[in-house]
Amino acid sequence: MERAGALVLAITLSVTAHVTAAAVLTVRRAQAAVSVEPPAPVGGLKNLVGDSFELPAPTLTPPDDVAPAAPAPAPEPTATSASAAPGTKATPEGDGPSRPASPRGRAAPTAGPTTLQAAAGATGASPESATGSGPPVYGAAGERGAVDLATAFTRGFPQAASADPAWTTAPLGAAGEVDVVLTLDETGKLVDSQVGPGATAPLAAGIRRTLALVGGRAFTSRGKVTRLHLVATVSPDTVHDGLHGDVFAIGGSYAGSEGQAFFALAIGRRVDLRVRPR
Repeated sequence: MERAGALVLAITLSVTAHVTAAAVLTVRRAQAAVSVEPPAPVGGLKNLVGDSFELPAPTLTPPDDVAPAAPAPAPEPTATSASAAPGTKATPEGDGPSRPASPRGRAAPTAGPTTLQAAAGATGASPESATGSGPPVYGAAGERGAVDLATAFTRGFPQAASADPAWTTAPLGAAGEVDVVLTLDETGKLVDSQVGPGATAPLAAGIRRTLALVGGRAFTSRGKVTRLHLVATVSPDTVHDGLHGDVFAIGGSYAGSEGQAFFALAIGRRVDLRVRPR
């Protein structure tokens, strides 16, 4: 009996041990199967598996505290009677189509050559021919160093004539009125000069001195022949007292259609020359 009981106990223990071992192995295999992960794809990214679906576009709803923007005001209708041309009758609303308003922004027609010529004829002459202020077109035009003939003569007169002692004894008042005709060639060289009657001896000498001073330059003019009308006067100069040398004031300029030149002597005498084109 004791052997039979020991055998049964041994069998029971053996079965229990095998069952326990089998259970432990089963649990470990199940855990190993769960923890095993699939290999990572190329690039280090895991495969994503699942169903795809589209998200609806978001709807932008303004906050409750923001008031909606006010609509732009409609343009005010213009009154037909205000824009209608003078002398036309405005059409009442509803009786028919309104007449188009006359354009207000239309530019005034530009004056053509005929209109400009008529305006110039009404004044007697065109501005170019009346004033003679156009650009020089004859002689050494465009050459560096060339000067206007009338300007050079006006500026050169006080420089050349002031050295003549005849002005110290010339009587006060009018010192002569004379026309000077100067002729240029195509290169701008002074080729001829003529002095008309009416000049006093000091004025005639001053003209010759001036032509000798500026004659070697290249000139420009508004034509081949330049006619200048000269008027000289001698007046007392009380501003200066003779303490500034023999010649202490000198100047000359030519602008537009008239030139002015002067020189003042230390003895209290001033000589003025007015130059105008003929």
